[in-house]
Amino acid sequence: MTSLRSNLRPRVLLPTAILALLGIGVGAFAFSGTPGGDGPLPPAVQPAKKGEEPAGRLADWRKDANGICATLNHDTANLGTPQTQAELAQKLPASLELAGAALAELDALQTPKAERKKIKRMLKLFGQFVAVQQQAVTALQAADTAEFARLTGEAFKANDRGNAIARELGARRCAVGGTDDTELARALKRKRVVVAVLYSPDSSVDTITIREARAGASLSGAGFVAVNVYDAKAIAPLAAQYAVRAAPSVFVFARYKGAVSRFGGYVDRETVAQAADTAAL
Repeated sequence: MTSLRSNLRPRVLLPTAILALLGIGVGAFAFSGTPGGDGPLPPAVQPAKKGEEPAGRLADWRKDANGICATLNHDTANLGTPQTQAELAQKLPASLELAGAALAELDALQTPKAERKKIKRMLKLFGQFVAVQQQAVTALQAADTAEFARLTGEAFKANDRGNAIARELGARRCAVGGTDDTELARALKRKRVVVAVLYSPDSSVDTITIREARAGASLSGAGFVAVNVYDAKAIAPLAAQYAVRAAPSVFVFARYKGAVSRFGGYVDRETVAQAADTAAL
């Protein structure tokens, strides 16, 4: 029993930014084509005044930006989500290097004059993501997990704001991987109450906690999700809003209210079910 109690002590939570600037998101996407045949001719591009940078077309910028971001999404997805702290320390700097290179390419594109301020703002926010996440790497190397978690949450706040602008501009491949597109968010659209377990995939104790929390959710008719602490997109909003610092942790979420109950470490199914029933009321 002494050994079991020792193993049930909360583990250190290490939320990461392995999804880099734009998160995972690969697949087919369509570009604006050039009118052909008898279709109308494209509008003439006015020559730039002397000393003035020529203005590009939004359709051209959108096409090039989506291409750059699709490549980034593919490359970061190939890195995979780390399953251990050692993998985290290796893959996180690699993901940030890819993000920085993509930012440089986006910054070099010719931008349409009417949208130049928006694009500049988007790139600034994505740049803040990379800069803050690099600070998080430094905190991780210093074993300051609390600061690492805080900075990861701050980084993804900037990333989400950049994603919103990218969607406005039609650069959808540059708006993949925001914290509003998570399994928890989708579960709360299906169910009014959702039980969420934050777990570390390399812990057998966390597996027991998942089993009990899932059973408790089932008893109460609530939804259930298990959140890998090494999945930055999923963990970042929780780290920022609820100062999550340990895994396993069990949360009971109510739609429109956020987390209404929270448990650190192991919790049995009856306790989870009671908390979920209370949240439903």
